[in-house]
Amino acid sequence: MQRQQTQVLKQTFLNFAHEASNILHINTDKDYTDALEMVEKLFEEAVDNKDEPLNDLIDLISRAIEKYELSQEQIILFEKEAENNSQEISILKTLMEQHQLSISDFKDEIGSKPLVSMILNGKRNLTKEHISKLSIRFNINPSLFFHYLNG
Repeated sequence: MQRQQTQVLKQTFLNFAHEASNILHINTDKDYTDALEMVEKLFEEAVDNKDEPLNDLIDLISRAIEKYELSQEQIILFEKEAENNSQEISILKTLMEQHQLSISDFKDEIGSKPLVSMILNGKRNLTKEHISKLSIRFNINPSLFFHYLNG
């Protein structure tokens, strides 16, 4: 009985591994997109329960996604830059990139270009008023500008 069960399990797994090879071993942007879409669909189908079998599949694919992301030069450079920046600078730079903004586009929220530049270079900090105005403009939670340490 045990040998037959092992063979069935082995063959089932090998079939799965063959079918899912591109999302378990991500090598291209298409594989990456496919894996992200798969995880999104599985999240929609999975029941919020610790015994949900789809959670194991989500974990497996998520690890492959993370491994691929950590191998991408652009993401590696972003993470290195983020490590060297405060949370508020990282958020401000991300907003600038996402919305294709320059330092002169923040005159209503922060002020002059030199002030924005000093903030981006870590020589000055955003004030509560700056954060409030930025949060309203971009419809984001002000807490994103702060780094919270886990106790």
